Amino acid sequence: MRRDSDTVAAVATGAGSGGVGIVRVSGPLAEAVLRRIVRPLPAALEERRVYVGRAYDPSTGAALDQVMAFLMRSPRSYTGEDVAELQGHGGVANVAALLEATRRAGAGLAGPGEFTRRAFLNGRLDLSQAEAVADVIAARSERALRQAQKQLRGELGEGVRGLRARLVEALAEVEAELDFPEDEDVGATAATVGVAATDVGARARALAGTYRGGRAVREGLEVALVGRPNVGKSSLLNALVGEERAVVDAAPHTTRDYVEAQVVWDGVPVTLIDTAGAGGAELEGVQARGAALGQRRAAGADVVVVVVEAGAVSERDAAVWRAAGAAAGRVLVRSKCDLGGGDAPRPVWAAGQVVTSAVTGAGLADLRCEVLAAGGVGLGNGEAEELVVVASARQRDALLEAAAAAEAASAAARDGVPGEVVALELRRAGRALGTITGEGLTEDVLAAIFSRFCVGK
Repeated sequence: MRRDSDTVAAVATGAGSGGVGIVRVSGPLAEAVLRRIVRPLPAALEERRVYVGRAYDPSTGAALDQVMAFLMRSPRSYTGEDVAELQGHGGVANVAALLEATRRAGAGLAGPGEFTRRAFLNGRLDLSQAEAVADVIAARSERALRQAQKQLRGELGEGVRGLRARLVEALAEVEAELDFPEDEDVGATAATVGVAATDVGARARALAGTYRGGRAVREGLEVALVGRPNVGKSSLLNALVGEERAVVDAAPHTTRDYVEAQVVWDGVPVTLIDTAGAGGAELEGVQARGAALGQRRAAGADVVVVVVEAGAVSERDAAVWRAAGAAAGRVLVRSKCDLGGGDAPRPVWAAGQVVTSAVTGAGLADLRCEVLAAGGVGLGNGEAEELVVVASARQRDALLEAAAAAEAASAAARDGVPGEVVALELRRAGRALGTITGEGLTEDVLAAIFSRFCVGK
């Protein structure tokens, strides 16, 4: 079994052909591996100086490629260890040969996320920053990249450490009172401890509340268009996409199952899903199967847009709205307002509505805003962009646990419960917050976190 102190290597550039291919080596033997492969090199390597030479197979002596090589010494490297890099010509075969040369020179093959894992273990990154590395790489939009970069800069970790500091201060007061109950000057009063714990609980819960929007920015939103046949779902999809993606016809049931299209709204990747018309008992055969398939697809969507015809809202529309009630977010759209009915009062069974026309484009901008809001995403500008958000379910769960423990500590202090109980809850809140930055996590949890990384990062 390989240890975290062993020397490992991996390809650090993307798969496929390219102008440059990079092989990274990290560990105590990084310089030795470099010297066994690259010639000529001076007797004393200057840190961070680029050397031009030729790479050779250390087993056969065969020339491989002309490369640039450099060395970064511990602790001033990405991983905190000695790190060497070989930069050769891109290409699958050539880079694979350079990687094989490092293996023959004494390096093991790195696993997924192993370099970032070592950076965390060596104190170069906290765990929230390490997780952000994967998010930076996987970012599908500029907004997702900005969100990940904020976390990579340590803003989430800094905020969490601030909350823990408040808990430590409160815990110190409680423990001082427990140790010196006769000292009246040691004022670990219910009021001061309660205020601190209440504040930490509220802030942790508010930060956990950003998860839905943070996840949407990172992973995107799935938005299902549902409604009776021929109410304008496919036309609305085409209008939102800006091109014909779904077939539109005056005859009902043109969409047999579902059609998907990808767009980006305000920096958020959105998958639009046009489903077959939700009908009644008259549907049978392939139409019924298509409608059922669309319903199953819509059931997993983040937002359900219920489309009704502006001038012909019926009880069947209400039934579709109620059926979508389990959705995380719902938006009612009264389509075809160019044919009339756009000024009609909203149905009593809907909380709000957006009036649209796929022909004129009326209401489409409002619909995009409503969908993003229903998905928990604010507009990507102004004050909202300055907020730190969480995009990891693990981080959200830790924040919720911390909030619950802090609130329990506050209630215990307020109710005059013995200080030992208050201290217990304060410690539980602190431990939960610590797991966000990486304190107290078990090996299996760390392995699960870094397993989603690509090899070479």
